[in-house]
Amino acid sequence: MEFGLSHKKFNAKRPGSLVSTITGVLEHLSSLYANIGEAREKNGIWSLRESTPTCTTCNGTGTVLGDIDSSRMVATELSLKKGAVLLWAGTNCGPVVKIRELAKMIGIDFESPLVEQDKQFTDILLYGYDKEPVTYVFKKREHKNYYRGCVFDLKHMRAAGTTSKGNLWAIKLFSEHGKCPNCTESLLEQERLVMGNSLSDVLRMPISESLLVVQKLRNCLDKQVLDNYCELINDLELRLSYLNKIGLKSLSAFDVRVLVNP
Repeated sequence: MEFGLSHKKFNAKRPGSLVSTITGVLEHLSSLYANIGEAREKNGIWSLRESTPTCTTCNGTGTVLGDIDSSRMVATELSLKKGAVLLWAGTNCGPVVKIRELAKMIGIDFESPLVEQDKQFTDILLYGYDKEPVTYVFKKREHKNYYRGCVFDLKHMRAAGTTSKGNLWAIKLFSEHGKCPNCTESLLEQERLVMGNSLSDVLRMPISESLLVVQKLRNCLDKQVLDNYCELINDLELRLSYLNKIGLKSLSAFDVRVLVNP
């Protein structure tokens, strides 16, 4: 079976938005487990059999989306320049330009980690600033309006019924997650295993550890399976290596309850 990547291949020199990088990892890992099924050891080599998700409501993850979870929308160990506002990280869209000008207005250093600066600014990034409007230039046009906050932006996308794949993944990534009402405990216990690890196990690992799991796949899979999934594994390794390199400590437990129960 050939496995094609739905995301554009990752390029560490031009990583694009941080949300896209993270959600690419989530999608690839989820797809890997959804298609592979339970791993078994035979003659010292791991081979895989095909399987299908147990529940169409949650795709076998056991969780469903709730309200926006603001606790993981800002990475305070990063600077605004490095992408502290994860919703817009890696892009140069209008909100990023507005945030840059807002930081100048209220005396926040664009290049220093947020954790070293006024903690109230993190709340402003999340929930907005209503004391005065922000003037900024985007696409050669001057704009002047209030900064509403990334929580508002994401809620607006969801309420407007966005169909953008990137926006939908961002909503999924930054939302709370509850137990799927259509999954029974027995179904949730039947998690597929790869190298002895379930999807929940891998997603709860620090990024450095999940990277090691992906790297070890090359030595544990038989040739036929490795050929089928080589492209996927390579892309996963590149994305995880990049996230590990930039030191995204707010996701050190791979804060992806998007796919597992907290």
